[in-house]
Amino acid sequence: SKSRRHATMASGVGVSDDCVTQFNDLKLKHSLKYIVYTMNDKLTEITVLKTANKDASYEEFCKEFPEDKCRYGVCDCEYTDPKTGGQRNKIAFFVWCPDNAKVKDKMIYASSKDELKKRLVGIAVEMQVNDAGDMEYTNVVDKINRV
Repeated sequence: SKSRRHATMASGVGVSDDCVTQFNDLKLKHSLKYIVYTMNDKLTEITVLKTANKDASYEEFCKEFPEDKCRYGVCDCEYTDPKTGGQRNKIAFFVWCPDNAKVKDKMIYASSKDELKKRLVGIAVEMQVNDAGDMEYTNVVDKINRV
C-alpha cells in the first residue's frame, strides 16, 4: 500500500509487524527473554530472526551476534537497583555493527535503527555494540542505572 511505503521512506527500510508483536510479548507478557532482529537479503525490511523464552540467559543472547554481520536485539535485562537493592527489569535495545560486517550493511543498519526503535515502545537504553567486550553485562547495567 502507498501509505505504508511512504511511512518507511526515511531509510527506505520497512519493519515487519512481527517485530512489534514479539516485542510486545516480551514487554507485556514477559514470555520472552530476548529477540534478535535481522534484515531480509535485499536490506529492505527488518524481520525477527530469533526469540528465546524467559529462561534463556544473557550469555545465550550474546552468542546470537555474529562477528561479520549486523543485527539488532532487545533483551529483558534483570539487574539489582543500587538504591533499593531490589531486582528490577529494563529492556535494552542493541545495535550490533561489528567491524567485519560489510560497509553497506553497517550504513543501512545504522540509518534504519530508529525505524525499528520508534515502534518498540518501552526501551530503557540503547547499546551500540561492535564486539564481545561491548556486550559485557556490567556495561548494560551501568547504562541502565544512569538512565
